Amino acid sequence: MGEVFSLKILWTVLNDVRNALSDRNDNTIEALGAVRTAFNHTYNYLRNNQGDYTPNMELAELWNVASTKVMRVDRQLGELLGNKSRFWAHPDIYFELNRTVDIHTLEQITDEMERLQRRIR
Repeated sequence: MGEVFSLKILWTVLNDVRNALSDRNDNTIEALGAVRTAFNHTYNYLRNNQGDYTPNMELAELWNVASTKVMRVDRQLGELLGNKSRFWAHPDIYFELNRTVDIHTLEQITDEMERLQRRIR
């Protein structure tokens, strides 16, 4: 009887771990998709507007969504993407305060997307 009880506990623990890993994996996939969407829209915007940094609430919202989803799997990266969202809402403030160094470039975002993708199991 004790062995059956121990096996049930072990089975429950293994299922809980598997479900937790699956949830984390799903969160990472969702986060990666949101970052890719924001990246693609930003790249397209900059290409078609010759790199013109004017306020763009659509891009700000896309980066905000990406930030929120990434926070579930990587708080620091989520905060950096939040900066990108605020930048697109008010880019002039970042230029005036010389804070553009706080904003990841699209090349850096590409590196972060690859890092997120490697976390998917």
